[in-house]
Amino acid sequence: MNHARRRSRLCAPGLALFACAVAWAPAALAREPIVTRFDIPDNRIAITFDACATKTQGYGFDRQVYRILQRERVPATIFVSGRWVDFHPGVMTELAADPLIEFGNHSYDHPHMSRLANHDMELEVDETEAALGRYGKRGVAFRPPFGDFNARMLDVVRDRGLPVVSWDVVSGDPAAATTTEGMIREVERHTRSGSIVIFHINGRGHKTAEALPRILRELRERGFSFVHLSELLGGGAPAPSLPATPAVVAPPAAIAPTYVAPPAVVAPVATTPAVVAPPPFVPAPPVHRRSTARVPAPARAADAGAQPTVLESAGHAPTAAEMRLAAEGAKHAPGARP
Repeated sequence: MNHARRRSRLCAPGLALFACAVAWAPAALAREPIVTRFDIPDNRIAITFDACATKTQGYGFDRQVYRILQRERVPATIFVSGRWVDFHPGVMTELAADPLIEFGNHSYDHPHMSRLANHDMELEVDETEAALGRYGKRGVAFRPPFGDFNARMLDVVRDRGLPVVSWDVVSGDPAAATTTEGMIREVERHTRSGSIVIFHINGRGHKTAEALPRILRELRERGFSFVHLSELLGGGAPAPSLPATPAVVAPPAAIAPTYVAPPAVVAPVATTPAVVAPPPFVPAPPVHRRSTARVPAPARAADAGAQPTVLESAGHAPTAAEMRLAAEGAKHAPGARP
C-alpha cells in the first residue's frame, strides 16, 4: 500500500474529527524546541501520565491513581498510545468526559521512533490522533516513547502542528526497584516553577498510588498549583536549553480545548483564529492496524554524525536515571528544522 493510500485510510468517514491533523496545525509550533520545562515565575506545574501499550501488551488502567486525581481535583495530561486507547474503550469514554483530563499523543504502539522510516513515523502519530478522534479528542502534544527522537521525527511531528514534550521531573514509577519514599523524594527535590512531572497510569507505576497523595499535598504546601499541560503550552515560554540560546517565543495562542460535558463526547474548541471547528463526532468501527513490518529509516544529512537520543535500548521499564538522561538529551535537541 503506497503512502497516499495509507493516508486516505486515516481520513476515512468516521474519523472526520482527526481530519488530517495538518489542516489545523498552528504554524507557530513548527519551529519550537522539545519542551522539558516552562520558564514561568508563578509556580504552575503540569502533572502528566503515560498510558503506554505495545504490539504485544495492552496493559491496564490504574484506577486508584485516577481516583486520587478526582479526589484532589488535579488537572492531568495523559499521554496515550493509540493501541492503549483501542484496548480500553470503556475507560476512554470515562476519561474523555472528565474535564480534569486532557490527552497527549504517545505514538500508536510505543516504538523507538528514530528507528522508523518517515511514513511509519507519520502513521504512529496519525493513527493515535484518529483513535483519540473517536472520543472527540485530539492530542495537545507529542511525547516520544522512551524519550527517543531524532531530527526526522521532530520534522514529522511538527508538520502535524504538535509540540514535542518530554519532562524534567522523573517519578521513576515504572522501575520495579522504586520505593514510595524514593518517588516522593525525587519529585519534591526536582520540581520547580514550570516543571513537567511524569508518572504512569497504565498499571506500570509500581508505587504511584501510594506516593501520589503525599506528593500532591507537599507540592501544594510549597505553593505549587497544578494545571493542564496545554495551559502552559499556551502561556509559558519553554525554558531555554543552553545559555547561548535566545529565548524561545511561546506560541501565540493556547491550544487547550475547552471541554463541555456530555458524558460521551465533547467537541474541542478551535485553538487559533485560523482553525475551523471539526465536524460532529461520528462513531466508527476500529481502524484496522497496518502491517507491523518496518521499513529501515533512510539516512539523512541532518542525522549524519549525530546519534539519536534514546532513553533505553530495550524493555519497557526505564529507571529514573535513564529518564533523567533522556530529559537532558531533549534539552539539546535542535530548535528548528534544518
